[in-house]
Amino acid sequence: MKNVKWINSFLCVLLSFYFAFAETSSALSLSELIEDAKLNNPEILAAEARWEAAQSRVSSVRHIMDPLVGIEFANSMRMYSVSQQFPFPTKLGTLSKFARTEVEEYENEYRQKEQEIISKVKKNYAQLFLIYKRIETKEESVVFLTQLFHIASLQYAIGKVPQADVLRAQIELAKAENDVLTLIDEKTVIETKLNLLLNRSPDEKLGVPVGLDTLFPVVKIEDLYALAREHRPALMAMRMQLNKAGVMLSIAKQKYLPDFMFKFTQQEMNNGPSDQKFMFGLTVPLWFWGKQNEMVREMNANLKMAEAHYQHMENLILLAVKEAVVTLDKSRRTALLYQNSILPQAEANLNSALTAYESNRIDFLSLLESEKVLIQSELDYYRAQAELSVAFADLEEAVGIDLNER
Repeated sequence: MKNVKWINSFLCVLLSFYFAFAETSSALSLSELIEDAKLNNPEILAAEARWEAAQSRVSSVRHIMDPLVGIEFANSMRMYSVSQQFPFPTKLGTLSKFARTEVEEYENEYRQKEQEIISKVKKNYAQLFLIYKRIETKEESVVFLTQLFHIASLQYAIGKVPQADVLRAQIELAKAENDVLTLIDEKTVIETKLNLLLNRSPDEKLGVPVGLDTLFPVVKIEDLYALAREHRPALMAMRMQLNKAGVMLSIAKQKYLPDFMFKFTQQEMNNGPSDQKFMFGLTVPLWFWGKQNEMVREMNANLKMAEAHYQHMENLILLAVKEAVVTLDKSRRTALLYQNSILPQAEANLNSALTAYESNRIDFLSLLESEKVLIQSELDYYRAQAELSVAFADLEEAVGIDLNER
């Protein structure tokens, strides 16, 4: 009986702590976490700053080189000069096009990073929801096993069951209580992951997830492929890299074209006449076979490489879409199966087994097995819900847009 009192005391303290924590914790909203991540995640902020820096470079490449002003002295002579270099007219426009393409590339990389972080927030939120449900399920198991321990103790006291039943109930109860403590430790790890995604202190307390949305729109796989090709930021960034390779080839070809220079010089003598000179010059790509030709060949090879990388990226994204759809369908079927069939049957089976044990019609191990089946069924159901949410987050990341707002 001392063991019974000790177990009851420990159980009361544990349950009081957990439920007090759950009641005082605020509800944790996924949408608020996502907005917080957009504003504070360091990776998103770094990608955004890189995009902004690229925007600032666009205007700088539109301008010609600064003029060169010079003055020379020699005995009684002074010479003043101003020179200005002018690139071939098409070169500045091509460089500006390159800079604008780079801006679009960095913008899409920023959008891609934002989607990656949002997807991580959604997945960790689903894992946090799952861990809370696992704790809740294990707490229910603790309550049931405590009741079972009392029943076994009473049955043993009147000689209906052997002492082994009481000891087995005590062992199972202790294991369940330890599982609860282990799950609470796992919860803190998931909370730390979420806090770091939001750029918060690792130990900052989070609220209780309000639940998971498991009602997702059904979209044909062909439409998802089309959406991914059109909207996935990573693919669009790769497309900009392909465009940049094309612009670099154009720049290499324009190296065959001359650049121009204009120079004005005024020469003055002490107590003498002044003299003015004008000069116009241009560069001559005389060594084109060793410079420009090789550069064009290099840029052609880079363009082919960019085309291959783009095709490879598109293939990977389409595969990610397919895998996410398959996982989504599997998780949806599993969740419905447990909700509509397995869980009700396991619950009814446990109630029947408990009644049969109290009337000494089944043994203790059969009753324990019924309880384990119910607990595992509940855990599998919640796991299927979490996997469903994770799969949809993977699908949205693969496609590149929020499918609920499509």
